[in-house]
Amino acid sequence: MEESIIPWAGQMVTVQRKPIKNIYLKVLPPEGRILLSVPKGYSRQAIEDVLASRREWLLSRQESIRENARKPVKHEYVTGEKIQVWGKAYELVVREVAGKRARVACKGDKVLLFVPGYATKEQRQQVLHGWYRYQLERAVARERAQLESLVGQSAAEWRFRDMRTRWGTCNVQARRIWLSIHLAKQPPEAFRYVAIHELTHLWEANHGQEFKARMDRYYPGWRTVKKHMNDRADFE
Repeated sequence: MEESIIPWAGQMVTVQRKPIKNIYLKVLPPEGRILLSVPKGYSRQAIEDVLASRREWLLSRQESIRENARKPVKHEYVTGEKIQVWGKAYELVVREVAGKRARVACKGDKVLLFVPGYATKEQRQQVLHGWYRYQLERAVARERAQLESLVGQSAAEWRFRDMRTRWGTCNVQARRIWLSIHLAKQPPEAFRYVAIHELTHLWEANHGQEFKARMDRYYPGWRTVKKHMNDRADFE
């Protein structure tokens, strides 16, 4: 599968090229992200034609989803609760295990949280946060080389922590990048945006015009991604 992000109607659309025969168009809650799956070899013009033909439905569906989206609630980390993983909503299922060993597994549309029966809400949260950290570690391992090549700068180290006021930071002198574990709740394009943002600081320390010009070159449409992720931020 090949995945790319293209600008359309003032937003970013995720396009997946797969070995399929039909076209699949979805508007995903909670933020109304558009996902278009097309056969391999589909041209950019053909993709834009599909989006144009469904423009009215897409915008109407997005408006409906956003109107119905509830404000974020405090998590209790109990069975039946909805949690976000890479921009998708999963049902949390808490299962009791013997001993002290806890783990998390993703199966279908459910995230299974295995914890001892005595685990408190804070302990259940801690286990899930560890799993989010693991998700980010895998994402960095998978995409680091490509992202660093795109920006033309390499970080000496990538680290992860529970940051609730920033998505990422960069220590320019040490060439060390920190990412918030809560990025693993956002769509993949949000992770790429933040990673590129922090790598760009290795060129430009502040957020001046040179920095923004580089961001426009490395990731066109980053402003839209930033707005969407901040609108749906969940730091619980």
